Order: sequence, then structure tokens, then C-alpha cells
Amino acid sequence: EKYCRYHRDHGHDTEECRQLKNQIEDLIRKGHLRKYVDRDTPQGRREQRREEAPRQQEEQQQQQLRVPHSKRLRTGGDEEVITFSEADYEGVRLPHDDPVVVTLLVELFTMKRILIDSGSADILYKHAFEQLRIPADQLKPVKTPLVGFAGETIHPLGSINLSVVTGTAPRQTQVEITFLVVDTPSPYNDIVGRPGLNLLEA
Repeated sequence: EKYCRYHRDHGHDTEECRQLKNQIEDLIRKGHLRKYVDRDTPQGRREQRREEAPRQQEEQQQQQLRVPHSKRLRTGGDEEVITFSEADYEGVRLPHDDPVVVTLLVELFTMKRILIDSGSADILYKHAFEQLRIPADQLKPVKTPLVGFAGETIHPLGSINLSVVTGTAPRQTQVEITFLVVDTPSPYNDIVGRPGLNLLEA
């Protein structure tokens, strides 16, 4: 029954959306919503004292604001936590230092053998990219090379933004991750690094 127009998703009402409230507060702090701030509040008086930007410039800044957000299930106003449970440890000998390897929905394809890593880039290997059947001319040029585990320099074929869904309904989240496509052998299809983990709030 509940629907959030900000997230365009069910689970909570727009009026209850904490992420939207945080975005509005951030915009107020940056001075983008001066005409909506009550001048009698302490925040409003601070905004009033700031130098007014030309109206046209302010409107252009508002049009340029695009904040990526993840779709996350919220029930009863509280965010539902997606986490590992005791059932996930069945058959696992503890303690262990095995890599975390998951299956995700990438551009509506079920992609297995995805390594979760704390590296500084999200990597998609060429063999997996080709299976997505996305034309190579969709890749955006990338000038910065990557350094591999053995210290070798790897030049990405390019970068591409892909839709990634984690979890299963009703507990799932969807984000758009920018992957660097590389042509190098790997037992994995891709690596989700810090940028992707931050987008997933993982």
C-alpha cells in the first residue's frame, strides 16, 4: 500500500523517506532551496544572510542536480537489513578466509562468480562483457591504466554503466555501477570493488 515517489518503489511513503529528507537538508545547506526555507528558523536566517545567487544560475544548478540512489526495501518506516544469517554458514568451516563470491543480476542477466573485493575499481572481464551482447562501441574510453596483483599494467578496453540488482524480492536493491572492462584471464566474471559496494551501501 505504501509508495515512495522519490525511490519509485513500494515499502514506505514519500513523507517517511529518510533518504529524501537527507537530500533536502543537504540541498538547503548548499543554498539551493532558499525560497522554500522558513526565514524565521535559525537555518532560514543563516540562508537569508548568504549572498543571493542570480535566479537563472540557481535554476541551472537545480536542473543539474542528479543524485544516484539505490532502491531499498523499507517496512514499517524502518530499513530492512540485507545480511548473512546462520543458514548462510551451513557447510562452511569456521574460521575461514575464503573469498566472498556472489551471484548478481547484471543487465537482467544472472551473472555468477562475482568476486567481492575491497579494491578501488569495479571490473568486468571481457569474456563476461561479450556474453552480455552489448556492442563494443558502447564502451567509453578510459585513459588511466590499472595495476594488477603482480604489478603488471593493464589498459582497460573502456568503461560502461550497468544495472546491478542484489538480493531477491522483496529484499533487494538496484544500482548503476560503472565497470572497467579488461581483457585479461580471470576465474571470475567481474569484481565489485569499493565504488560498487558504496553504491550498494554494503
